[in-house]
Amino acid sequence: MTDSASEPTIRVGEIDVRVTDPNSVIPVSCEFITDLRVIDGVLFLSLASHVVDGNGPPEARVVARLRIPLATLSGIQNGVTNVLAEIEKSRKAAN
Repeated sequence: MTDSASEPTIRVGEIDVRVTDPNSVIPVSCEFITDLRVIDGVLFLSLASHVVDGNGPPEARVVARLRIPLATLSGIQNGVTNVLAEIEKSRKAAN
């Protein structure tokens, strides 16, 4: 993904696809995976947040349901692997 100050894009083949967020999607945090399966080459992933609000028993409240094609999942895996390697490198440097 490129990130010019005015218009971020993602390169797809020979074209740049503009990245937009017209609904200002609210970031969520999660602690639990509540669904993780593959159906017809698509990963079904649901994430939940631990909620303790004093109005009942603790719960795992679903905050996102993702459907990710395996080709996209490969890109996520590569990115997460790189991030984890950098974290490990930083930890070793700190010790």
